[in-house]
Amino acid sequence: MIDFRSTPGARCVMLATMVIGAALAAACGDSTSSLGGSAGGRTDSEMHFMQTTDSTPPLAQKTLTFYAVSGRDTTVHLWYHARAGHTDSTEFLRFHVRAGSLVNRPDGTPIAPGDSLPITITVVDTAQMIVQFEPAGLTFAPSAPAHLTLDYREASLDLNGDGQVGTLDLALQPLLALWRQEAVGQPWLMLPTSVSLADSDEVEADVPGFTRYAIAY
Repeated sequence: MIDFRSTPGARCVMLATMVIGAALAAACGDSTSSLGGSAGGRTDSEMHFMQTTDSTPPLAQKTLTFYAVSGRDTTVHLWYHARAGHTDSTEFLRFHVRAGSLVNRPDGTPIAPGDSLPITITVVDTAQMIVQFEPAGLTFAPSAPAHLTLDYREASLDLNGDGQVGTLDLALQPLLALWRQEAVGQPWLMLPTSVSLADSDEVEADVPGFTRYAIAY
């Protein structure tokens, strides 16, 4: 069994052997690659989270509460502050609740058409870009899941942690995915994810319900 928690140099060699071929194959195709879900799970110490840097601008807000209405499409965003000298800011999160997503409340009672439900999104770890959704236990209709997009343009692209952005880091980008964790301390599970590399630097996936989410490989 390979231990990924070794020194950066050793980790670089091992990761190169295991993933660079698959990553380059994905990169040679379309700029959007799809990754399957993970049947098992990973502990916090086994995860390779996307990380922010000292130069990453602060988020304009870390918590957002809005009302989703059954039968209505709703999309919300979280943004970074604009960098000094710039008027435009970078999007961090985009969350879309489809018209048919809401079915039952966490206690099992049905949500009638036109009923609204307060939803809160909180960035609970700005360094590792971990986002938590509430109310806990809310699930969406399998035929119309909600859709989550996280942007990593403001994050560090030194994915293998060796202090520089090199060929291996570029090869690892197509292997980024959205991972979900039901509660703190429980395993992380990978979602089927689309990775957009060409000009958006974002990962997106349908989400089955409310829990914690992060970008990792």
